[in-house]
Formats: sequence, structure tokens, C-alpha cells
Amino acid sequence: MKYLANHQIVEFNDCEESKIDNSDFIREIFLEAAKLGNATIVNECFHEFSPYGITGVLVIEESHISIHTWPEHKYAAVDIFSCGNKVDFNKIINYLKDKLKCKNSSSVSINRGGHG
Repeated sequence: MKYLANHQIVEFNDCEESKIDNSDFIREIFLEAAKLGNATIVNECFHEFSPYGITGVLVIEESHISIHTWPEHKYAAVDIFSCGNKVDFNKIINYLKDKLKCKNSSSVSINRGGHG
């Protein structure tokens, strides 16, 4: 069976709170992660909640990369959705894990749009 896209769902646990509660930092590392992973950035939006937490998304030609953080739980949820095989998911995930000072992570890969 062929698939149209791949969706990586990543759980980042035990992250450094100050890293996942800083929208400027999150934006900076997301832009770099996308470049390292061969994604082509189209647009971006990052929002900082009060009293804490961030939601951010990079729209990429291949689809999107998003994050939702809960600093009070040292947790960040990341989705990487990509059509084709250009994007290097592992480079993106490993870079983000390092920059967020994540001590425990896991991911699930889901093939999307199965046909033929």
C-alpha cells in the first residue's frame, strides 16, 4: 500500500521548564529544526499563553510542524506532518529533544492517506 503522508506524534517529557515557556526560544529552535530537517518554511505562528504555555506552528511546503507546551508539567507535544520523503523526521526530533533539554521522549509514526 502507498501512503500520501507520514505523521510523527512526539511526546517530550521531563523538559526544562524555562525552555518550553519561552516563545522566542521555541520559535528560534523550530526554525532551525525545520532547516536541519530539509523542510521548506512557508509561514509561522507562535502564541504564548498566560500564565504559561506555548502553542506554535510552522507551515511548511510539505505540511506542518507544531508544538503545544505545558511547562508546569515539563511536557511538550510535537507533531510533524509531511507529504513525500524529503523531510528528515529524526533530525528534527533529535534537535528539538536536545534543545528542550528533554530527558524522556517517545514518538509514534502514522502513515496517512493509504491507497492502491
